[in-house]
Amino acid sequence: MKFQLIPLLCTCLALTLSSPALSSEDANFTEFEEITVTATRSERIILDVPAAVSVVTEERLADLPLLGAKEALSGLAGVQSETKNGGYDTRLIIRGSGLKARYGVREIMILLDGVPITDPDGMSRLDFVDTQLIQQIDVVRGPNSTLYGANAVGGVINFITREPFEEYKSVTAGFGSDNTQLYSLIYGTSIDDTYISVSGTHKQTDGWREWNDFKSTQGSIKAGQLLADGSILTGMFSYTDADLQLPGSLTKQEYDDDPSQLTSDPFRNNSRDSKVYSTSLRWEKDLGNWSFKPLLYLNDWHHDHPVPGTINDGGATVFGTDLQANYSHELFGKSAELTTGVSGQWDDGDNKKYTYSDVVLTQTGAIAYTLSDAKGDLAERSDDSIYKWGMYLEESLKLHPRWTVDMGIRYDYINFDLDSTVYQEFVWGANRYVILPTPKEIRTDRNYDHFSPRVGITWDFIDHASLYGNIATGFQTPQASELNENNALDPSETINYEVGLKVRAPQGHRLDLALFYQRVDDEIVLTVLEDNQTSYSNAGTTDKYGVELAGELVLPYGFATGGTYTYSDFSYDNFIEPIYEFIPGVGTILVEYDRSGNQLPYIPKHQYDWFLSYRHTSGAKARFDTASWGEYWVDNANSEKYKGYDLVSNLMLGWEKGPWDLVFNVSNLFDKDYAMEVTKSGGDLKFRPGAPRTVFAKLSYQF
Repeated sequence: MKFQLIPLLCTCLALTLSSPALSSEDANFTEFEEITVTATRSERIILDVPAAVSVVTEERLADLPLLGAKEALSGLAGVQSETKNGGYDTRLIIRGSGLKARYGVREIMILLDGVPITDPDGMSRLDFVDTQLIQQIDVVRGPNSTLYGANAVGGVINFITREPFEEYKSVTAGFGSDNTQLYSLIYGTSIDDTYISVSGTHKQTDGWREWNDFKSTQGSIKAGQLLADGSILTGMFSYTDADLQLPGSLTKQEYDDDPSQLTSDPFRNNSRDSKVYSTSLRWEKDLGNWSFKPLLYLNDWHHDHPVPGTINDGGATVFGTDLQANYSHELFGKSAELTTGVSGQWDDGDNKKYTYSDVVLTQTGAIAYTLSDAKGDLAERSDDSIYKWGMYLEESLKLHPRWTVDMGIRYDYINFDLDSTVYQEFVWGANRYVILPTPKEIRTDRNYDHFSPRVGITWDFIDHASLYGNIATGFQTPQASELNENNALDPSETINYEVGLKVRAPQGHRLDLALFYQRVDDEIVLTVLEDNQTSYSNAGTTDKYGVELAGELVLPYGFATGGTYTYSDFSYDNFIEPIYEFIPGVGTILVEYDRSGNQLPYIPKHQYDWFLSYRHTSGAKARFDTASWGEYWVDNANSEKYKGYDLVSNLMLGWEKGPWDLVFNVSNLFDKDYAMEVTKSGGDLKFRPGAPRTVFAKLSYQF
């Protein structure tokens, strides 16, 4: 791999640094600097950030259907953004973190306009995000627990929406394959010094697979007030009602015969119906050399979520605050900025689990398969409380006009107080519910705390280019659902060593290179048992070596080309995997297997993306992109590999003129048959097929 990469790097670097500026007749470009606030909690250009950062721009977002977050995050180096359910839920993995998520996003901190939508235990639901409102996305790869606390070991993603002060107004309508529909309205206005933006979005599709319908309705109000003392007060309220059917996996034979069919798994009516409320209030005030940014927020979610075995019906209310202050000063005669603050979250959860009522039984009384997602009897009741608070401190010192050093540390404390009463249990292997003669009380009370230091350095060795290095740490607690399955889980601790190169040429060329090594102790690993039952355990240590390369070259006559390459060598250095196996006539027994030296499943060693785009002064635009995933192991045992896929391609054709913007997207242009995920359970391969060729057209008008 290294011999293939060196010529590519040399070519990209030479082209980027030496390419002359194109005339305005050859290309329509403007000199720009990418700005991020996510990586350091203060506004800074990408070149001055000692971490791997990707920015998805407003121009790129406008050319996407944005039916889900997956589309916006696909093709980024080091990021695997996919949906294994064929719907608009998004599975995110950054540098292997997030791999164990059965649904939602784990091990990655998700922010919406800087407001955490990640629960204290590390679970994130992208139902919070109205993708039609997104103006920019910041993606910070690698551990960031120093500034954002526990459960940010993979990185941080910040979805940035339009400020109400823009008074932005637009209407959008889109239609596509499988009765896919999109309607969105944004209306911003002002009254004196008060600015208000109201929005509404509706999305729906029949889906290309059986049992794969989706619909969502979202609304929000954002308000901003310019106060007499020069401070700014902004508030937001949003609501989401989303229903998603989850079609499940297929056997190899089913996948080959008809990938659109319903799963043959016993629990074949999985779904997720969610209602989400979110509100926040932020005040920003400059006072001398100090800048204060206190934040209060409340997130409330409830979902009805049938999964294998039971139907989960519950939710939580999360109260949170982040009291941040920045102080500009001098240290040793050099300019510096101190970022400090206190943050806290309290999660009050209430959950019930029910049996499936609409089932077909075998002659022995076992469940053969479900017919619907209707609830039956109460099986379990839970009352959970999770509390998290932290203090952070980071100093950024400008040692020299071209040298910047960032040093920080954070302390986090997390408490899990979990109470469950079990009335019925589903017995895997026997495939039946068993009523307990006496309800079983399960109590888990665990505390975790950790110090997370980080140091980074940036050297702007020439104009428009910089080198950086960092040593960063991450701290990941188990989730509440994981502790309920294994209350002996320990938190994982990550240390990341990284160096990188960034180039932002005035002509628009760009280059990003990151090389990293991560050592993870007690990584929390998902184990897939028979009948798709899951459990969790701690791996002793995990080693992760990676290379992430991204580049773009601006060509004459409005063309641009570029792409990404990701190399991932992630392996268990020391891992004894406990698996509970059901043996007829004997029962369930614990068997331990040594997985030391094995590769992590699902993560390919090689991942490629390439694009060619075109923009003309008349408003015409086009983009072709294609992606390839290398082969990967399908289980922790490394018993079998999936071949991956090559050249799954997309095409965008569009035209924008004045207030009008029309785009026509074709996904999977060549209608390739491929699987988004292949796993192994009970000795059998399970396939989650990728979508066939689909089309979608979207028309937007700004007024």
